Formats: sequence, structure tokens, C-alpha cells
Amino acid sequence: MDGDLVKIEAFARNKAIHVTETCDEFPVLVRVTGAPCRRAEEMPCVGVDVVLAFNSPPLSFMKVLMMLVDSLSPNDRLSILFWWFSGIVHVLGLTYMSNHGRHVVRLKINELAKSHDHGRSYIGPVLPEAAQILRQRGVEESRRRPAYILHVWNGGMIPAVHNQDISPEFPVHTLGVGRHEPADMKHIADLTSGTYESHGWYDYPEKLLASFYATIAPFAPSSVRITLQAGEGVAISSIASGRYHNIVNSDKQSATVDLYSIYAGEQKTFIITLTVPQGKERLVTIGGMYQTLKTTEELVGFDVVVVRPHRKCMPHEEVIHPKVAAELLWIRFNEGIAKPNQNLSRNDVRLLLDKIKNQDEARAAPQEVVSDFLEEVSEMMDQYGVDMESMLASLNCRQLQRSTNKGTSPWVDAIQILEQDRVDEHTNMVIDFNLVFLHIYVCQPIIQVKIQGFTRSKAIMGNETCNEFPVLVRVTAAPWRHAWEMPRDGVDIVAVIDINTNMQAGTLELVKQSMMIVIDKLGPDDRLSIVSLQTHKRHLMELTYMSHDHGLGRDAARFKITQLKASSGNYMGHIASTALEEGAQILRGRGEEESNNRQGCIILLSDGEYPEILQIKINPEIPVHTFGLGVDHNPKVMKYIADMTSGTYSFIDQDINNIKDALGLFITGLTSIAASSIMITLETPKDITISSIESGNYIHHVKPNQMSGKIIIEHIYAGEQKDFIVNLTVGRGAKKLMTIGGEFKAFKWNKSIAEMDMSVTRPWLTRSPEDLTIQPDVAAEVTRIRLQNGVLGMVEAQKMTTQELQKLWTKIKHSDEGRSAPEEILSSLSIEVAEMNRDISGMPYTLSWLSCHKWQRATSKGMPNNSRAFRTIGQYADDDTNLVKVETFTRSKAIPNDDPYNMFPVLVRVMAEPRLKAEEMLHPYVDVVAVLDASAGMQGKKLERMKDAMMVVIGKLRAKDRLSIVSFNTYENRLTRLTYMTEHGRDVARLKISQLVADGQGDVVAALREGTEILRWREAESSHRVGCMVFLSDCKNYEILETEIRPKFPVHTFGLGTDHNPSMMKYIADITSGTYSFVNQDVGMTKDALALFITNLTSVVAMSIKITLRTNEGITMSSIESGGYVNYVENNQLGMIDINNIYAGEWKDFIVYLRVAEGKKELMTIGGQYLSHNTVKHIAYTDVCVQRPHQEGLPEDLGIQPDVAAALVQIKMEKGISTLVENSPSIAGLRQLWEEIVDTEEARGMQAETLSGLSVDVAEMKRDIENPKEYSKSGLPYMLSWLSSRKWQRATIKGTPSSSDAFQTTWQDEDGRATLSQ
Repeated sequence: MDGDLVKIEAFARNKAIHVTETCDEFPVLVRVTGAPCRRAEEMPCVGVDVVLAFNSPPLSFMKVLMMLVDSLSPNDRLSILFWWFSGIVHVLGLTYMSNHGRHVVRLKINELAKSHDHGRSYIGPVLPEAAQILRQRGVEESRRRPAYILHVWNGGMIPAVHNQDISPEFPVHTLGVGRHEPADMKHIADLTSGTYESHGWYDYPEKLLASFYATIAPFAPSSVRITLQAGEGVAISSIASGRYHNIVNSDKQSATVDLYSIYAGEQKTFIITLTVPQGKERLVTIGGMYQTLKTTEELVGFDVVVVRPHRKCMPHEEVIHPKVAAELLWIRFNEGIAKPNQNLSRNDVRLLLDKIKNQDEARAAPQEVVSDFLEEVSEMMDQYGVDMESMLASLNCRQLQRSTNKGTSPWVDAIQILEQDRVDEHTNMVIDFNLVFLHIYVCQPIIQVKIQGFTRSKAIMGNETCNEFPVLVRVTAAPWRHAWEMPRDGVDIVAVIDINTNMQAGTLELVKQSMMIVIDKLGPDDRLSIVSLQTHKRHLMELTYMSHDHGLGRDAARFKITQLKASSGNYMGHIASTALEEGAQILRGRGEEESNNRQGCIILLSDGEYPEILQIKINPEIPVHTFGLGVDHNPKVMKYIADMTSGTYSFIDQDINNIKDALGLFITGLTSIAASSIMITLETPKDITISSIESGNYIHHVKPNQMSGKIIIEHIYAGEQKDFIVNLTVGRGAKKLMTIGGEFKAFKWNKSIAEMDMSVTRPWLTRSPEDLTIQPDVAAEVTRIRLQNGVLGMVEAQKMTTQELQKLWTKIKHSDEGRSAPEEILSSLSIEVAEMNRDISGMPYTLSWLSCHKWQRATSKGMPNNSRAFRTIGQYADDDTNLVKVETFTRSKAIPNDDPYNMFPVLVRVMAEPRLKAEEMLHPYVDVVAVLDASAGMQGKKLERMKDAMMVVIGKLRAKDRLSIVSFNTYENRLTRLTYMTEHGRDVARLKISQLVADGQGDVVAALREGTEILRWREAESSHRVGCMVFLSDCKNYEILETEIRPKFPVHTFGLGTDHNPSMMKYIADITSGTYSFVNQDVGMTKDALALFITNLTSVVAMSIKITLRTNEGITMSSIESGGYVNYVENNQLGMIDINNIYAGEWKDFIVYLRVAEGKKELMTIGGQYLSHNTVKHIAYTDVCVQRPHQEGLPEDLGIQPDVAAALVQIKMEKGISTLVENSPSIAGLRQLWEEIVDTEEARGMQAETLSGLSVDVAEMKRDIENPKEYSKSGLPYMLSWLSSRKWQRATIKGTPSSSDAFQTTWQDEDGRATLSQ
């Protein structure tokens, strides 16, 4: 919803003011935050209007202008004004940036560059002219479309702009290039609430417009107004809001601050200064409103209060809040450097800093706040000096609290973001800062198409001429951490399904299930149409968005699929071709804009033969990806259709079940397209020509002069790699062989690929043998291409035999390239050759293999094991289709036929794959907020042990996991934001942990709220990253009200020491669905406790598990025992159990109570789904049945099953212990409970080992109850942690790691032993 795009917070200077005291200047910090990028970009986008006014020489500014054009979306408009000798040149009126609009702009810019080589000084009203263009838009457009002026200038301004009539109606973002007048440029920005930046002529063009791109972000909430209402008797003295407009009413009781707009993830802070009389607790009420594309949203008001004690204020109550102190220091600094007509020197700045350090705010502020402030100012001085341009740009940045480029280092503000993602750990691929920098500001995906080149050898002898010198050109799409994290263009799929009368019922059912997987994998922006290969009613569903709306989108598609029935009659080829033409017509009808921006294709599922199709010309306009079903399909026909349309051919023969994997593999690739319209350009210098290009099925062109060429790739999946061989004719002595470059389109943005030169050394006399050796990558690709071409030749000539194939492969292997190719490549190709040899008669494997290698894209070749070539990481993730399974156990195997049963228990066990398989899969990454107690009670060993424990946590998190650290004493303090645990990230986290100092009182609630906010604002990421808090404290007597703890994210609490408050720690864990652990006697065990916890967390294999239970006729559902996991029963027939995540090797047991009528055998059907790699996976349905003997059944069939007995005993035990804890446990009560449990039928029916484990737990509880002094230190914590463990069926630490064996996975056991042995 749009109402969650802006939030406001407030922080009073300190917590308390004595009741008799009056404060004349009491500061309150107000913080306004825009929703993060991924949350914001889910909102509808509004177009923006931009007028560019400039006088910089067009030739030198050409690239920047082109980048501005490419950065705008089709719904944005651009107008261009250029100042020339004769005055203002209206280059372009407001024009939509559609494909046609972009073309027009490029033509205009080219014309401008040819006719005007430079501009002149400012001598005319160019800004009023720009404002007039925007005023002419009309009332409705002006209201709904944000407008900006980008003013790019070089040189002086005559007359001075101070004398010009500059309207503040539209923000003017000024960009001073080269030598210019900084004071004039900043004056324009100040008057219009714009920004000022300065640049040299030699700055990278990509960086010049960076912060302006952020300004035009279409999802920025606008018209943000903050309202302030003073409490009774309190007056608003002033507001420090930088360049943002504020009004304090004459009665000083109310005020407003207008922020205009706020970018995604941006934060604004300002200080309200209040006059507070004696005794007043409520200081001010803060609220507000903002505008989105559709509505005006209200910011719900809240009160800022302070404590007014009659006693003397405690020291911690008078400590200035770190956030308030930091803001006040910056305000004082900005006031100092903003004085007019001063020539700043380093000494002036140092004197200003000394003055600030001696003011009340600095003396009262925590030392780390002052240190951070001084360090930041020192860095600014070191980086920018104190020249006028830099200081003015810095001041403008601070006053608007918005990133600007300050002369020599234009991207300092983005560097921390880039550091996190600089290197992909799995591919060692360095991300190009120049390519991604712009998109950080506008939240575009960090997608990069990278090119690499490899020559056959590093050297060619200087006197040699080479006629066929191969150069490998490799095109790689950057692998996303997960493809779903990035925005992408939607895809349009038409599914043509052959359901003729020959299709077996089992095959039809599997086709339906497979289409359900397709529907689940498609995103809300993807569309699906269904066409049936029938003589009538072919078009079953129009192109429909796969939304989650009830009864629409996915629901409608699922319904259409369930209604599919095999039709009578045997179809001829013309019926199949007609159905394909109908599918193509559906995609043709989308229009030019949609066709350009959305990938469209047809998938054909058929088990038919249709030999007539080989005589029919198939329209090649739309790709058709064919899937042959069963051994009876015609592989030649399916491959022919795929080849004619630039599609791929896959098949499933023996085990038709594999159709689900085949379609899953294809759709995963299609929905992870990283870039489209990729064009690789090749340019050779004199004496070098391009002989030929080996590009498989990808189009390539070589110009007649053979000195340039290009390769066209329609689209590329995330993480995919394409290799091409360019054969060159190289003259004597030529070193530079070729320049490779290109361009591509990603999420509606056109981008260029940085050019690279390919060269070799040309020794004339001596040479190093390794320099003439064939490079392995080139050898591998030449080997693969030779095999591909050889197999294709034999197939086309119909001379494919086992002997010929083996002869070809032997020849290739023993060639120079074959001997130089990596062993793993040869081994893989050898396996594929062996598979082709087995397939000589039928040919489906060979034809699908050719399709796979021609496109360098994974196809399904009979079985999943034969489909690994060219797979991306995302497609490998599809292997985890059985990570979660369900088992069931009825109370007994049989119920006498004539006996009804009112409370018949059925055990439902949900299991995750053990470590051996799960560790091969990609686990979801985790976001952990560590909330650490740094109050005075943690001084000494506790603090040191906690630091040691956090070092273990930092070491165990993976590079793509994120950690945020929040410490609390008198105030909460966010030490780090969510930071990726790269080597750099680990170093930062370790530094922050090492600097922790214990002091003051502990504000638990504020710290937990801060942690919740950190996780809450991830929004879109929360669906595929595990988020939680770990809370480490010796929490004693804090009174935490239920309303103060938000149960949004799990808080896993760790009580430290014997004096912590276990009831409070368990309360926090319970209300947030977390677990409670404790380390009492030896706090040195804290690191072992956290090690086990993090091992758990990083082994999550599935999320959002939903188990569905549906009873059969004559059976009703009474209730479900699921511990802490949410369950519900609807109409006594449908049940659901929700599990937020499950670890590798973990299982969960639930008891479902049924009412079973006489004679009913089939009790219930259980299924479900879970989320893995942001893909919904379905759990196979399980039917629950019992025998119903008419005569007396066998004793073993009527007896209780051990697993059910154990689950029932544990439920009784948990409920009994919970009751005892609530009523002050006694040894007698515990003994009575245990004796009652042991005497039950269930206890007698369970395995002795399980009962013995419970007996050990009871003995531990008895031991602590016997000693009242020890009960509060270890007895109560043990019982509460035991209950927490049982509630979630998850291991907790109960004093020491050795007492935490219950519910441990094999993975945990191994890790635990390793940790304890250190």
C-alpha cells in the first residue's frame, strides 16, 4: 500500500527534566525517512518533466546528453534549451521519451553538435524561459507530474544572476562544469530548492548527472509536509530545517516543515527548539501528510514526551541523545562555514571546530558521537580542501540533506553501497563501478553484461602470417544474488498444449501439474495465454497477468488448466501449425511498445508425430520452444519447429514425470532475463581482417571489407555465458588484433559495454613456449564447436552412426585444441558423446543436444541429469524440488470397522533434507540484527564474553549474509546498518564490537524497536531473506509492556549470567516467535551458544512452509496441536499449519485430531508448498488411511504407534510443565506430573530411548527446584528454555551447550562438537 512510503520518528534531547525546571532552548530531533528502493519501486510510477538548459560545448557534452536521454523512461518528457551567440536555441519541446522520442532527441543533439561548437556566457533569461515551458503544461499535468530544470553551465554569468528574476516555482538543479561562478550557481539552487554540484572537464561523464537521476526517481513521495503542535504551555521557538521551508505560527503553538519530496531510502532530520515550562511532560505532537501518484496519505501523529521527576534526575536521564547531539554539531558547523564574504583557510576551520568542541552540545554528547563528527569533517578537509566550490557544495548537501557531487570526488556518498557488492564471491567477477554507479541513485538493477576476450595464444611470431587465428569472445551476464531481487521486464508466454485422444490419462495429469509449476513461477508482471491443440475452442485464455487477485490471474489460469480434457480424433499437421499460428497472432497483437519491452514466446507441449509439419513453412517471427512428451513424439518435427522459430527443443521420454523439471528449468531461465538486444561489435585495425565468426544460432554479420562485424544476442539470462570464436587473418608484425565493444538493454535502459582491445606480442627471435601455447578457454570452445559442427553435418547428411561419431570425437580429442582443453570439459563432452551413441536410432537426445549447444542454453534431454550443460545458478536451484517432505503416522494402523473414534490422533511430520543433500543447495541468505546490552551491568567478563561471541557470529556469517549491530544503554545506538559480511564488512563489524563500552541504564524497548525498523524496511527482500534479531543481555528487572514489543520479526533471546531475568527474556521471545536460551555459570560459553544458533540460521533450506490438510467424506477435524506454529481449522474439514522456516535435517511433529465415522478408511489428504529461492515448490500429496477390519484386528495393528505415542507424551509434558511454572513449581508437583505421564498408554508405547531423554530433563528440573536459591539462577531459566525448545521443536541452550541436544540436527551436532573442542 502507498501509505507506508514515509515514516517519522522523534528524539528528545534527553529523557528527563526536573519537574521544577524551565527550559528555554530544548531541542527535539525529527527524522523523516523514505521507504527503501525495493519497497518504493513497487508503487505506480508517475512521469516527470525535465527541461535541460546548458551552454557547455555540445561535442564535449555529447555523451552526458545521450545518457540523460537513456535514463528517462517512456513516460518521462524532456525539453532542451541551448544558449548561443544569437540567444536561446529551442532545441526540443517537451517530448515523451518513447523509442521514437529518443530517436528525435538524438537527431537534434547531433545537429546541435555539428552547428555549434561552443556556447557563450550567460547573457539572457534562459531560466525564465525554461520555467515558462513547464508552466504551459496545464493544471492537471502540473499537479500530477513533477517538473525540474537541469541547469548546466560553464563560464561566468553576465549580468549576475542575483539581479535576475528567478522564479522559485520549479527546482533548478545546477551543475557547474569547469570554470564557473560557484556563488551564482548555488544562489540559483538556494532560491529554487535545487542542488548545486561542481565538476571538472575531465570527470567521467557517467558521474556528472548522478544525483540528478535520483531527483527524477518516479516513485518519490511528493508534497511531504510535517506538522507540529506544541503541548499545553510549550512554545515552538525555532526550527532548523536547512533549505527546507518551515513556518512557525505567531502563537508559537503550531508549525509546518515542507520537504517537497523524499527519495527512496533517503532520510531528513531537523531540529525543533522548544520552550518548556515547569511540570509539562508532553512536548509536541508530530504528524503530517504526503502525496503519491493516486492519493494523499496521512502520517499518523504521535506525542514526544519527557519524564518530569520530583526527585533529582539520574545521570543517565540527563545524557544527550546521540542522534540529537550529532545533528546539533552539524548545525553549528554549517552555521560557521556559511558566513558570507569569508575566505576560509584550514586554520579557520580548525578554530571553528575547537569552538564547537567547547559548546554544551559537544561536552554533553557521548564521546563516540563527537569523534565521528570530527573524523567526518577532517576527511572532508583532506578530500576537498577548503576551496569555495567544495565548501558551497558541501553546505548545499547538508542543508538539503541530499547527496551532491563536490568537485573532485563525485561518488563518495555511494561508495559504501558499492563496497558491499563489489565482488561476487562465487564468480570472482568485479562489478564495473562506472556501469552501476548511476543506477544506485535511481534504484535500477546492478546488472552488467561483461565481455572478455582470449586469443588462441599470447604471442604470434613477428614474421608469421595467420589465416585462421581464433579469438574467443565471451559475453557474461552478471549473476544476481537472486534474480528476483532485481526488477525485470515482464514476459509473455503462450502455452500451446496438445491433448489429443492418444494422450494417456497419466500423461495429461502430469502436463496439468507441470503447467501449475509454470503458473507459480511466473511473476505478477508476467502474462500467460493458453491455446489447446484442438479442432475447436483452441483459444482457452487471453494473455493474462499472473496476479494474486482472488479469482483472477493465477486462479483463472489454474482453473483453465484443470478443465483440460483429451479431445477425440487424431490431429493432422495443419491443426498443429494452425494452433502455433494462433499463438503467434496473440503475441503479435501486443503492439510495438509491448513487443519491444516484453520477451514473448510460445511453448509447445506435444506427444504427437505430425510428419506433415516438415512440409509446412512455420512463421519465424515468434520463438517456439518445443517439449516432446514420451517415446512416441516425433523429435525431427519438434526440432524443425524450434529451428524455424529460433526456439529450443527439449524432450522427456521414459519417465514422463520429468516434464515438471523440464518446464521448471525453462521458466526459471526465462524469468531471469538480465539483458536483451545485446549487440557485440568487432572492429579490426589495418592489416587484420575477420575471416569468419562461429556463433551457433546467434546472428552475426561481417561487413564486406572484413574489418568490422557484430554478433546479435536477443536476450541473456542472469549468470549465463555465451562464447563465440572470431577467426582473424593476421598480417606480419600486427600486434593489436581487434577492439570489442557493444551495447544492451536492461529493464528499459539502453547501456553501452566498455570497449576492450585484443592484442598479442610479436617476438621476432626468441619466444617463451608458454606464450605460444593454446589458451585453455579457446581450446575448450574450439573443441566444442568442432564436435557440434561435426554432429550437425552427420545428422543433415543422415550418416549418423556409432562408428562415425566415435571417429569424429577421437579426431577432435587428439587435435592440438583437444589436447589443450581442460580435462573437465573433455570429460563432459565424452559423456555426451556416449549418450548420443546410445541414441543413434531415435535421435531425440542428439537433436536436443544440438539445440542446447547451438544456443548455449540448457535443454531437457530425457532426464534431469542430462540437462546440466549451460545451466545458470538459478536453474540449478530447481534441483531442490524435494527439500521438504511430509510423513504421517496414525495412532494405530487399524480401527475396528464398527467403531467410531472421536479424537483419533494423526502425527504429521514435516522433514527437511539432511545436510548431505541440503549443503549442495543455495540456502537463503540471512539478515541478523544483533541487539547488544551495553549498560553498566554488563561491565567486566560479561561484556568481554559477549564481544567474543559476536566475533564468532561475524566469522560464521557468509559473504552474502548481512549483519546490523544495535547497542543500548541509556539510548539505543545503531552501530552499523545491514552490512554484507564481505571481508570489508567483517572488519567494520569487528571494529564496532571491539569499541563497545558498558555504561548507563538499559533501554530494551527502544533497542528492540530500532532492530524491528531495520528489518521492516527491507520489505521486498523479506520474502527471500531470513530476518531475525538476536538479543544478548543480562536483562534484570525491566518492565516491558505487551504493547511495547512488536511481534513483526523473531527475537532470539540469550540471557547472560545467573542474575538475568528469565521470565522477561522468555516473554520477549514468545511474543515475537523467537527462542530463549541462557548461559548462566560460565558466560564464556556464550560464543558456543551463538555458534550453534548461527549454524542453524545459515542452514535454512525452505521458507513460508504451508501444510494443508483436507479430510475425506465422513471425517472431520477437531483440532491441531502445533506448539508455537500457527494453525487453523476451517469448517472442520480443512486445516493449515504455517512454518516460517526449516533448517537442514530438521523435522517438526504435529498432532491432528480427527473424528472418524464407522467404516471410513480414507481419513485425510495432506499436501502443501514452500518457498525455495523465491520459487514456490509443491509438496507431494500424501493420503492418510487406516485399516477397518470387520473382525477383531491383530494386536500390533490396534496398538499405538511409537512415533505417535512419543509426540502425545511430549505434548502432555509441555502443558504440564507450563502449568507448574505459572503456579510456582514444587518437587511434589513435578514428581506427580511425571508419574502420571509414565503411567499412560502413550508412555508405554513410545521408544525407551525417547522416554529416557525426557526423564533426564525432569531430573534436571528437580535438582534445581530442591534448592530455592538456585531455582531463580538456573532452575527457572532451565524450565523456561526447555519450554521454548519444545514450543518451536528447535534446539535452545539451557545453561551449557551440552544440555541442548534436544532437536539438534546432525549439522548442529557436528558444528557443536567442533566448537566445544576449540
